[in-house]
Amino acid sequence: MTVLHDPTTQNPPAAGAAQAIRLVAEREITTRVRTKSFLVSTGLLMVLLIAGAIVLKIFAGGDSAEKIAVVAQPQSVTDSIVAVADSAGTTIDVEPASSVDEARRLISDGDVAAALVPGHTAGSYVILGKDGIDPAVEGPIRTAVSQEALSRALADRGVDAASLPAVDVTVTSIDPARPDEGQRIVIAMVGFVLLMLAITMGGTMVAVGVVEEKTSRVVELLLATIKPLHLMWGKVIGIGAVVLTQVVLLGATAVIAGTATGILTVPGAAVSMFAASLAWFVLGFLFFASLYAASGAIVSRQEELSSSSAPLTVLSLAVLYSGIFGVQALDSTIVETLSWIPPFSAALMPIRIATGDTDVVQIVVTYLLMALATAAATWVTARIYQRSILRTGSRMSWGEVLNGIS
Repeated sequence: MTVLHDPTTQNPPAAGAAQAIRLVAEREITTRVRTKSFLVSTGLLMVLLIAGAIVLKIFAGGDSAEKIAVVAQPQSVTDSIVAVADSAGTTIDVEPASSVDEARRLISDGDVAAALVPGHTAGSYVILGKDGIDPAVEGPIRTAVSQEALSRALADRGVDAASLPAVDVTVTSIDPARPDEGQRIVIAMVGFVLLMLAITMGGTMVAVGVVEEKTSRVVELLLATIKPLHLMWGKVIGIGAVVLTQVVLLGATAVIAGTATGILTVPGAAVSMFAASLAWFVLGFLFFASLYAASGAIVSRQEELSSSSAPLTVLSLAVLYSGIFGVQALDSTIVETLSWIPPFSAALMPIRIATGDTDVVQIVVTYLLMALATAAATWVTARIYQRSILRTGSRMSWGEVLNGIS
């Protein structure tokens, strides 16, 4: 006959703490990764990421050069148009047209955006367009013909334009762009989205798993050999490992797809940004997952789980909105303040690191504060879990369980 030990006694458990947590975690990992829903959802999300990168490449990575036609113009004008446009950040391809009529046809067919043709008088020009000309195209054409006219006028007066002294112009940026900032922000935002998905999916998995074991009375058998705290930690770590594996797979898929399509160049800064996002992700997930475990422990039926986890849902939505709206106003007082407060810092700090709107001191201090908040959340959860996991009957309120913690 098997003797079930009272988990509240002082007798040591059959398994050590590390071994008990490992066994529970392995059980959770094996159970979760073998489910059809996990495999299908992970595979579907990977396919969607690859397809999204391809679609983005098609729409954003196509031929972005503007085309113009020129009629009876010297090569110096053509070269000048391309050079001026390039200096302004616009790519223009110039192709010759045999006549004005051909240039008009190219414009009508939409093959070119504009055409430069000779005017009715010597030294004049006409810029043709279908229904108006983009200033980014018109500007380089005007500059090029003006330079050509100036060079020709100087030559008529016996002055070589190349012999004239060049004007020394120095460009100084008062707010220089940070290298790879765009890719760093994208990676930070992807990490933020994955964190919110992990909180929603992983936290719910933890809470549902706790309630299922409590309802089926499996927990009573498990607590015969391991302590409640070890059972809780094994469940959180096991499900956390599954969620983290899924996140890494999705992140790697996104990086590989982005690199293959040329959307992401994966510089060293972007890689370090991914590591920073992952570090904040771990703390953010542990913070919410442990509290979700407590929300599952204080109820006895699945129907009561939505009400017990309502405060966590509200908090996670607040974190979600802080990241969505905060990225548009990182220098605002409220966003700067929330960046110091856990768990909002888990969502906002990776974005602030990506944009450079922070320093080493704030990064270290906010990470330590988040770590302390996570430790406090797990301590509170452990006390609630130990007090409530074997309790059945009516649902306990958060106020009731928190008042009992000394």
